[in-house]
Amino acid sequence: MVDRTVVRRALIGLTLLSTLASAQRQEAIDRLTIVAPAAPGGGWDQTARAMQRALEDEGLVRTVDVENVPGAAGTVGLAQFINAAPSDQAALLVTGLVMVGAVVFNDSPVSLSQTTPIARLTGEYEVIAVPTASPIRDMRDLIARFRGGPAAVSWGGGSAGGTDHILAGLIATAAGVDPRLVNYIAFSGGGEAATAALGGQVTVAISGYAEFAPHIQSAQLRALAISAPTPQTGVEAPPLSHAGIDVTLANWRGLVARPHISDDMRRRLTETIARMSQSVSWQRTLEQRGWSDQFLAGADFQRFLDDERLRVTRISRALKPSGPLGAAPARVFPAVVFGGSFVVAVALLLDGLRSARRNPIGRQTIPIHRGSLLLIVIGLGLYASLLTIGGFVIASTALFWMVAVAFDRTRWLRDVAVAVVFSTLLYVLFTQGLGLSLPAGRFAAWIH
Repeated sequence: MVDRTVVRRALIGLTLLSTLASAQRQEAIDRLTIVAPAAPGGGWDQTARAMQRALEDEGLVRTVDVENVPGAAGTVGLAQFINAAPSDQAALLVTGLVMVGAVVFNDSPVSLSQTTPIARLTGEYEVIAVPTASPIRDMRDLIARFRGGPAAVSWGGGSAGGTDHILAGLIATAAGVDPRLVNYIAFSGGGEAATAALGGQVTVAISGYAEFAPHIQSAQLRALAISAPTPQTGVEAPPLSHAGIDVTLANWRGLVARPHISDDMRRRLTETIARMSQSVSWQRTLEQRGWSDQFLAGADFQRFLDDERLRVTRISRALKPSGPLGAAPARVFPAVVFGGSFVVAVALLLDGLRSARRNPIGRQTIPIHRGSLLLIVIGLGLYASLLTIGGFVIASTALFWMVAVAFDRTRWLRDVAVAVVFSTLLYVLFTQGLGLSLPAGRFAAWIH
């Protein structure tokens, strides 16, 4: 005889399971649009179509449509995505590090700050490599050569403003070299950059490890470093930090949603992508394509994206030419001239105030004689010569101190301290507050 209690419990359990399953089905998104802001076949398109298969195979979304909107390294697709009808909330845009830099390089009227962050999916670290026959033996050797003569070291990589270019700029900044001095030669991709390095057209090549792996394994290229935070399994290249270069960079790909979507839709999209990232179908795709799983969602991805936008925007502005590739931004020169004049004016004003306190009647202000004028001329010469080598802060400090000493040599130590503080504040005001470009020199390693 069947125990009625057992039957009743079984029925309750089935009812609960049915309710949960029904709730899950109700949560499932009926139709989702994934926008790949590139032509079919590229990395963003491959990501979108791999997601399409995983979401449909796992039953997480009933229908997934993929739309390709190529142009300007993804910024055309970004603009269309942001400006689409607000009612179309069930949509995702594939984005990544390249788009962050492209917003600056292409003067895009829109940016990722206008979107709703959902998740980071994958990432690939960059490798810096030279031909095996190169006299450059390791990353420390390369940095020493780079510091000694930036123009003599040519860096080959993908398109200007892309991941490879950004990494070259970050390495320069960390090494204390003005990123505008990076001699970067753009190619269509890592394959061409590797060929150029092997042919002696560039000193060093940068790309994702997958692009260089065949050449490294055949001993044609020697990997000097990888832009990962720690040594990577299967990659015989130390992190950049081992050479004293505190830089990590991954060519990541992620997803954002449209602006001003509802909290409920944001939650559903995030949960759907989170379930997809853990699915067998997606994990199989990662393994087959050699993609690194770097899933990050929610507030953590929001913070990551904010930090990445700030870091990449700063270096992209420094690397971006105003004319032919490699030309210095036009705003550098007015800022440098104005900055130098401002330093001289403030130094003279302080000396005037100091003299006025000593002579309240006002009969004597600043003693002008040949020695003072000579020191000011020497200060201006130092300012001009130190701009490229030491950067604006060091050059301005030297100029301020020389002008101050020209009129009062009794407090030179205090004048040095004031000069350092004043020049640093002026640099931060120009670069961070006004967005102007100034030579950074070794000061860049502290400020960025």
